[in-house]
Amino acid sequence: MIKNSKKVVILGAGLAGLAAGYELSKKGINVEIVEKWDDVGGLARTINVNDFQFDTGPHRWYTKSNMVNRWMLKLLGNEVIKVPRLTRIYFDGKFFYYPIKLMNALSGIGIWKAIKAVIDYIYARIRARIFQPKLLTMEDGYINQFGKTLYELFFKRYSEKLWGADCRTISIDWVGQRTRGLNIFTLIRETLFKSKSVVSLVDEFSYPKKGVGRLAQKMAEEIKKKGGRIYLSAEVIGISCEKNSIKSVEVSFKSKKKTRLLADYFISSIPLNELVSRMTPRLDIKYLNLASKLTYRDELQVALFVKKTHITPDTWIYVHPKEIPFMRVMEMDNWSDELSPEGTTTLVFEVACTMGDAVWRKNDKNVIDMVSNSYIKEFKLIKKSDILGGYVHRVPKEYPVYHVNYDDDVLKIKDLLKQFSNLQIIGRNGTFRYNNMDHSIEMGLYAAWNIIAGRKKYDIESVNIEREYLEEKKIENLEDETVETEDE
Repeated sequence: MIKNSKKVVILGAGLAGLAAGYELSKKGINVEIVEKWDDVGGLARTINVNDFQFDTGPHRWYTKSNMVNRWMLKLLGNEVIKVPRLTRIYFDGKFFYYPIKLMNALSGIGIWKAIKAVIDYIYARIRARIFQPKLLTMEDGYINQFGKTLYELFFKRYSEKLWGADCRTISIDWVGQRTRGLNIFTLIRETLFKSKSVVSLVDEFSYPKKGVGRLAQKMAEEIKKKGGRIYLSAEVIGISCEKNSIKSVEVSFKSKKKTRLLADYFISSIPLNELVSRMTPRLDIKYLNLASKLTYRDELQVALFVKKTHITPDTWIYVHPKEIPFMRVMEMDNWSDELSPEGTTTLVFEVACTMGDAVWRKNDKNVIDMVSNSYIKEFKLIKKSDILGGYVHRVPKEYPVYHVNYDDDVLKIKDLLKQFSNLQIIGRNGTFRYNNMDHSIEMGLYAAWNIIAGRKKYDIESVNIEREYLEEKKIENLEDETVETEDE
């Protein structure tokens, strides 16, 4: 391969940054990636503890983009398996399917609540048509889509548990991203008139049989083979700017050593507020103030290693009651039988919190005891003697928090960053957008292809803005896209 004279520094070795590095490396471009954590993958890792492998949250692979899907299949080949999906909601001692199945939901809540739910929904739709109210908050959005009763039953408690905040303080954009196009009519159609022109993405998904972390590991392996470098336990502490371009980044290693990396192009997937605050000369104070308003929700991921298998039939369960400390639990042997020793499984619990709060400050043993005791008491599916051990993975900045009118703040910051001609921002935290992993990979591909093309041919901001229902994909679109960068 002919070596390209261009040099690119990528901030962050999550899926977005690695996808960019992988594509650039294939073209012989000199790539250096800086990663704060001690392993690649960012928010989509697979952790190995005493032969138990578990993912950092439920990362199923599906995508509306056939180009991205083909890219992933080419990367992983026969490592990919198909996993049947069962996801349920747990509250008031009952399980409900998710995505919501209308008859299951209405029968589960009882006849009077079901009647009230239907009346509330009709009222919400009439109100929306006649008065066209201005919808700003998460609460506005859910009530507009489902009516007040279904909102309070299926969305309010879980959302407030996740965010640690009232739904009236969160932007409606969260509703748009997670349930866009989903309403009562969608549920009726799914129940009674399932279209042959639509592929449902609910029933099964693709998954690397050795864990979602294989996506990151495979890309990292290929980047290194092509001569690229990945610096782990390395934090970007300064970004040097000159006129309308980025000149270098200063990196601090865990060993206290520091170095400066120069490049022709920079791609950033580090949190948007950190990118802005670390630029020198310092940006105008109004942009620093905007960046300080961007906050994130953090998470403890608690793994319990259990000497049982298939404890539930679910890939994961949403847990609504606020008195139960975890918001979601997944069971790894329902994803792949290659992740745990024979006769065992790993349960992975997610506990939403904010860095520095009382939950975050608990030591690992207390966190494991808190989660295991609650699970045993509430679900009665395992005994304390079934637990072989536990592990706590602490994840800062798991979710960008969409405060009301956050989009105006983000847009102003992004407009400012456009002045830097050799900078592109990608990824969930890098763009302050709640991406699934396919969206982050697509952003990384676009950033790389722009550098390869020598111009910004691909619009990174166009990723993850479609308004159709997230769980469906039209068959006529299955063959409408091609991978742009094949190795010839």
